Amino acid sequence: MRSEKEVLDAVLRVAAADEAVRAVIRTNLVPKRKYDYYNFCFVVTDIERFDGDVFATCFGDRILLYRGDRNYPELFPNNTKAHLMVFRDGVTIVINAMDKDAFLARYYGEPNHENVWIGDTYLKILDKDGILPAIERLSEKQTWFAQKPSEEEFHETCNEFWWVLKTFAEYTLRKELPSAMFYLNVAVRDLLNRLIRWDLFLRAGQPVDMGILDCNMEKLLDEERFSLYKKTYPTADYESIREAFHAVVKLWSITAGEVAAHCGYDYAKETEADMLRFISDLAEQ
Repeated sequence: MRSEKEVLDAVLRVAAADEAVRAVIRTNLVPKRKYDYYNFCFVVTDIERFDGDVFATCFGDRILLYRGDRNYPELFPNNTKAHLMVFRDGVTIVINAMDKDAFLARYYGEPNHENVWIGDTYLKILDKDGILPAIERLSEKQTWFAQKPSEEEFHETCNEFWWVLKTFAEYTLRKELPSAMFYLNVAVRDLLNRLIRWDLFLRAGQPVDMGILDCNMEKLLDEERFSLYKKTYPTADYESIREAFHAVVKLWSITAGEVAAHCGYDYAKETEADMLRFISDLAEQ
């Protein structure tokens, strides 16, 4: 596997030789991990040229090119071409080519997404024309969660949870496994994780580092609570899915009660009871 210096030298060599590339900023400067992953922004003058496969032979034996901007344009600033590349020697290189305005908009004004996988650390390593200000942000801030829900937001989230849980139950009862698993592991889990983030922040009384895609949850929840959370992941078996359903309900009820108590809101236990009764009646039809 190539060293970090070898990768950086290759990236800078390509950028220096390309007249359209005017600056390079290294991003996602996370502590060294098991896998070698390098993320860069190229500030360019001809953005459309980077819509093609301009890096096909630049960085070694590539086995995968994935264009994230084409599949999920809403996750990328305008005038951004995202090249996510995997190489046979175990290196991953991501290059987001963008114009100057798009880069500065991202650097100065990126939103605080709940689930973010674009690192927000930056270090300018090339600026041919001095077109950028000093760019150096070496500590992550985007994965820190610090949000107290408004009363309306809390109640609407609870109502949405019971709606999507009911839908998940209906797909399960009809034995429509793909739809049931989608609702559980996307729609239901998104709301459950949101509630848990609120609870962790409110109990800590200070921002909590949830990590990218809530990867720090295992570290932040106590052993008993995380053990219950793990039970919300079923195998593709209907009995296992039913057990996961009950784990979700128990975890939601406990956590929603805690969030409500911290905020001074009422948690609608009667809605919980009514919806569980409604879902139980569905199973008997």
